[in-house]
Amino acid sequence: MIWHPLTWAFWVAAATGTALYAIATGCAVDVALNWRPDHADHGQLRCERHAQMASLLGRWALGILAAAALIGLVGISRVWHRIIPGAMCGTGVLQAMGIYGSQALIFWGLLLALFWGWSVGDRLDQSRPQSCLAETGARLLIAVCPILVLALFHTWQAVMQIDGAPPVSCCAAVYDRILNNDSGLATQSRAISIALWSSLSGIAILPLVVMMAVRYPHGPTGGIAALLAIAWTGTSTVAVKHTWSAYYYQVLSHPCPWCLFLPDYNGAGFLIFGCLAIILLESIALWTAGRIRSHAPLVDPADQRMRQAVWRIVVALVGFTLLTAGPAILWRLRTGVWMDGT
Repeated sequence: MIWHPLTWAFWVAAATGTALYAIATGCAVDVALNWRPDHADHGQLRCERHAQMASLLGRWALGILAAAALIGLVGISRVWHRIIPGAMCGTGVLQAMGIYGSQALIFWGLLLALFWGWSVGDRLDQSRPQSCLAETGARLLIAVCPILVLALFHTWQAVMQIDGAPPVSCCAAVYDRILNNDSGLATQSRAISIALWSSLSGIAILPLVVMMAVRYPHGPTGGIAALLAIAWTGTSTVAVKHTWSAYYYQVLSHPCPWCLFLPDYNGAGFLIFGCLAIILLESIALWTAGRIRSHAPLVDPADQRMRQAVWRIVVALVGFTLLTAGPAILWRLRTGVWMDGT
């Protein structure tokens, strides 16, 4: 265990968010089992009260758990490497955590994505008095539970791995993988090139697809936009790791995304990957609002939320482009060549 103040802050936030979520889930279970909108008896009034409590507590839980995730990200990328022998950035911290570190990051990402989808639907449902989505929202809130348990379990295991961990190689392992992989260098170069051009193409295509989702809300465009955003986020992450990061480091063959979070590079990683997170979450919001639009009382707020998602995606895309392609273009203008010499 890392007995660091930031570790305590993370666990306090995680415990608080989990406690609020547990209370919200208790209310949601009553709503899921006993919701009868055509009745006006004591049981239905209790369910309506519990639905309001689940909504309020669930939103608070999401906010606090998101804060816990951010604290953990700051710890991995900016703080904990200082107390791990051999670590220089988040890569070394994850090496010390073992396999549990990457698994914890995956489960936290799934948790926040699912919780965010519930939050979007809940806000739309709360905008009208009919409560059309009370049962659906309650079931979705309950579905978050196993992912939250897995996220907390793997986080605990990851943090416990650090205590007494041997010195790590950190970014030296990144260089070793490149130097010792001559046979697969051509294949890797092709994959990196495909990821780069897919990312650049997606910057032009994704805004058109999300705008079509708003223009034709009855079609499958919202789902296509969400899938495209997920795929684009993956390829863009590879492009950042292997191509765009070189213009920050000003050195080739250092595909380490965690170094971008360091103060030496002004914490650019927070902004770059923050833009990717916004695009991913808002594509989920776009798809969710499109599905909710089938309920007549929620058509207007759903349309408004879809337009809001489109604008946020476009702004995040612009920000991502400036943060990644911007330094590359400046390098080209200053030196006359790209980083790879072309």
